[in-house]
Amino acid sequence: MKSFLTAAIRTFSIYFFVLFISLSTSFAQESNFKFDAPENEIRCMRHFRVNALGLDSVNAFLLAKFSEQLYPERLDLQLRMLKNKGELPSDLVSTDELKKYPQVDNSNFKVAFQTRFEHYFDTVASNNEKTSWNFLEKSQLDTTRLLWKKAVHGYDPECMVIGTSEMILIVFRGTDDIRDNRFAEWIGTDFNIRKFQSDSVFNFAKLHKGFWKSFELIRDDLKKTIDNLNPEGKKIWLSGHSLGGAMAILSGLYLEKLGYDVQGVYSFSGPKAIGDNVFSEMANQSLGKKIQRFEYSLDPVSILWSPGYEPVGQRNWFDNAGKGNYKLYTECQERYFFHRPFEFRQRRFASDEKKEAARLNREMNCGRLTKLPYRLYHHNTQWTVKATYMLLPHELRQELPFPQDTYPFIYYGWSKGR
Repeated sequence: MKSFLTAAIRTFSIYFFVLFISLSTSFAQESNFKFDAPENEIRCMRHFRVNALGLDSVNAFLLAKFSEQLYPERLDLQLRMLKNKGELPSDLVSTDELKKYPQVDNSNFKVAFQTRFEHYFDTVASNNEKTSWNFLEKSQLDTTRLLWKKAVHGYDPECMVIGTSEMILIVFRGTDDIRDNRFAEWIGTDFNIRKFQSDSVFNFAKLHKGFWKSFELIRDDLKKTIDNLNPEGKKIWLSGHSLGGAMAILSGLYLEKLGYDVQGVYSFSGPKAIGDNVFSEMANQSLGKKIQRFEYSLDPVSILWSPGYEPVGQRNWFDNAGKGNYKLYTECQERYFFHRPFEFRQRRFASDEKKEAARLNREMNCGRLTKLPYRLYHHNTQWTVKATYMLLPHELRQELPFPQDTYPFIYYGWSKGR
């Protein structure tokens, strides 16, 4: 009996010690991220229109903001700026330094993200249901042969699930490093464009294999997390940037088919090559214009396409910041880069007005293949944050967060960036 009590005491001591260390570490991390919340951010989610249908300017901006901050380095930089009264830290030399010595990674991402955004929400809802935060991640790495070399490829779905008394917000991360491997997700997920047959929920439609395999890894955990948030009577909103936009569309349709109340899916700079015509018809019938896709200028990710894939939802296109001041064009026809792919010749126009109309038509509707490598920086999530901010009514801008431009940091592909 004495040995039993001794073992029990030892077990409980170890348990409470581990719990104490865990809580202490969490508190230390949270304290490290703390800042004075800007007045215009406090409870700003009260402006989020939970029951909105289709395109809503306030929802688009707030979801773009969340989607931007799902990338650890962007969240890291913004937390540093907020602790520095909104200014870029003077001791931060370059983007490379930010990624080499991060303060935020997946091990503390939930704490950092919650600390960054918890003041957006009411701390306690009217029915005493607190806002909940759940960070889901699954990674899988393997090796494959790419041409004549071995390459690491993998899947790495991550999302933040935020639950309130009225809604469940799901935000997916775009392509990032997997266990310090920079290209594994590009190779294994994004470029794995072969069609793969899905399951009965999707009517066995053929989907982009990389997206489908990544979604399969996380869908059970996602459903379990949602079920734990008492989803009855709650609207579900999903968003994400780039790969995250594709994951949001797949998850939105999946949840809708299982009977959850999906109210909106906003994909920012996401690919349109997700599934075949069976998938497209099902998504458009089930969700229709609840799926809103946002593209910026000549972002190559939103232009690239492959035969046999059909886009879904509503396309929204932002004009170039310097040429069209982020003007939004809705209900645009789909843009395929195979249409007039090479256009070297400059035409003569009778007027500047006709020249501008030709430029607009060319960039909105076809996108020149010769310009795509140069325009890679148009895929930067900062553009959609700033563009959606321009959609906001002027009277609301002072009651909502500012875009907080991080230029010149994290503008990959920009010749003037660091």
